[in-house]
Amino acid sequence: MSHPLVRPYLTYEDLSRLPADGHRYELFDGEAYMCPSPTLRHQKVLGNLYFTFRAGLRGGAEVFVAPLDVVLGPATALQPDLLVVLGKNTQILRDVIRGTPDFVVEVLSPSTAELDHGLKMETYARYGVTEYWLADPERETIEVYRLDPKAGAYRLAATSRRGDRVTTPLLPGLEVDVAAIFN
Repeated sequence: MSHPLVRPYLTYEDLSRLPADGHRYELFDGEAYMCPSPTLRHQKVLGNLYFTFRAGLRGGAEVFVAPLDVVLGPATALQPDLLVVLGKNTQILRDVIRGTPDFVVEVLSPSTAELDHGLKMETYARYGVTEYWLADPERETIEVYRLDPKAGAYRLAATSRRGDRVTTPLLPGLEVDVAAIFN
């Protein structure tokens, strides 16, 4: 599991000025967490997701994969595995993503699963990411969470397995074959 680094409160600008040390970092309310390198299985699943999303995008939507900073606030910057920005929100596409993406997917790894289910999920909800998926290569499932704006939290909308197809109201026409993602 990732733990915060022992450092004083950092802003994204502070983090971006630190000397390169070969690691990737995410920033949660001023606390920096090191991102471990993903596994080969993680990368295969992420690649399958990217190509599926890329083929299903319409209306000027854009899809990106990590590593890419998503600056949600002055002291909060994450690197989601995959993110989508709808055509109506492309003004957040700058040197990095500076604002809230519409859709985020995290591929679970043993070293990040607790963070992805906890702090990351809470952070994305707090900043208004409309939809959040967790792709689990071990269980070969995709959990779909949709933001309940009144509660400021995600609600589990579906858990999909091999044989299922996953869709989202945010991207009409996109259909994700769960088995193809985990092959």
